[in-house]
Amino acid sequence: MLNKRETPIIIRNNYMLLAALIFLCVFGAMMVYSVTAYQCSMSEDYNFDSFYMVKRQVMFMIAGFACMLLIQFLDYKLLKFFAVILYLSGIASIFLLRTPLGVSANGATRWVKLGPLGQFQVSEWVKVCVIVFLAFLIDHYKRYLGTAKFTFYLWIAGGIPAALLFEISNDLSSSAVVLGICFVMTFISTKTELLHLGVLLAAVILIALYVWSIWTHMPTPEELSKMPFRVRRIAAWLDPNRYAATQGYQTLQGLYAIGRGGVFGKGLGASIQKLGPIPEAENDMIFSVICEELGMVGALVLIYLFVYLLYQISRIMMSSPDLFGGMLSLGVFAHLTLQSIFNICVNLAILPNTGIPLPFISFGGTGVFCLLAAEMAIVFSVERRIGKEERRRK
Repeated sequence: MLNKRETPIIIRNNYMLLAALIFLCVFGAMMVYSVTAYQCSMSEDYNFDSFYMVKRQVMFMIAGFACMLLIQFLDYKLLKFFAVILYLSGIASIFLLRTPLGVSANGATRWVKLGPLGQFQVSEWVKVCVIVFLAFLIDHYKRYLGTAKFTFYLWIAGGIPAALLFEISNDLSSSAVVLGICFVMTFISTKTELLHLGVLLAAVILIALYVWSIWTHMPTPEELSKMPFRVRRIAAWLDPNRYAATQGYQTLQGLYAIGRGGVFGKGLGASIQKLGPIPEAENDMIFSVICEELGMVGALVLIYLFVYLLYQISRIMMSSPDLFGGMLSLGVFAHLTLQSIFNICVNLAILPNTGIPLPFISFGGTGVFCLLAAEMAIVFSVERRIGKEERRRK
């Protein structure tokens, strides 16, 4: 038996990583209950049960933790043999959205009906599949990492599911996250930094020109209602007060909630904005409610938990015994980082409303289950292999 002093640091990180995950999930469940208790208690759709949504969320969290604790004992290298199958399953799941199983809401088709099990958000599974497949390609063809041609192949591999999500699901936010994961993984692993920086600069310029074209010809509220969905969101982001009664409503109400919270907040459960003014308060706008109820202090505590979780994942990534494990951990790191930043920036009106949930916090069974049972399970599997290598060297 190793005592605490003899235990390798990477093994002790296992418990710290697990503790950070538990804290985040408990925080998320607490906020989901706070946001949804009133609406659930007043609606027959939820059996007048104030715990209806949080019970579903906790059920998926428990299932995710159970799968994570079991799957971590499997060797992550086995994923190499299933990487192509997983990738194709992700592509196939996107096409299911075009079948009668597809469920549409808020202008996008993101879910597939699974009968009594409820609905499955396809994009969450696609992100896992893309991470595994890109890690496999980078590891299997590592001798080509210095070539621009191979970098383009990797971009194509990540771009295909992103394009399909955009075209079939009409889900630009998830497409952007998939592209972001691909870009981060290829930027870190390949030796084509100038190519990446050039593409990034070109993308920023094109987006800036597109936003500028809308800014210079801001439509009236009546004209905006006839414009494409994404134009409406960008226009509302640029001038939410101009469209306060329509597209800018959610953004303004979220900002009001943040402003009301101040430094210490109004108290847990005391949010007024969650009672109706903020649409989808339990999903992509939950950070605004956190700010209103727990204030800047509560928001900073949450951000610290995310930063600490990402720090622990980065340690595992850099200590991985092989390239495959490092790339898997990097993909999870990129996913959590991008999605957290996007969500918080949307709530602060730094970015247009995208519909991206806050990992581990927003309501959504598929999201929290895939994060725990797939992505975090992979990270723990890599960490266990590092622990074995540490003990072997001793």
